[in-house]
Amino acid sequence: MTCSLFYSTEMPNERAKVFGTPPAKPMRWAVDYVVKTPDGRTVVLGEKTIQRATFEELRAVMAHTIGDEVGNVATFVSWRATAYGGKKRRKGGKRKCS
Repeated sequence: MTCSLFYSTEMPNERAKVFGTPPAKPMRWAVDYVVKTPDGRTVVLGEKTIQRATFEELRAVMAHTIGDEVGNVATFVSWRATAYGGKKRRKGGKRKCS
């Protein structure tokens, strides 16, 4: 199971676009984000891994993280989060035919 979220301040109603099925349990999220400040500076941080957050908690965690990086002044914020995992693969090899 893979779930990806895309959030931008320019999206209608400030809702995240979801690709895949959101996980029911807390998962690790790989996050990339871009922030532009009023002075024209662009802050691009490659990867950040958020430890064990639920789908609902992720937006609050990202708002706090971006606020710590550039303060509460930003003209544009965009981020993409991806969670991998979920179902475990079955142990064992191929089934033998009699």
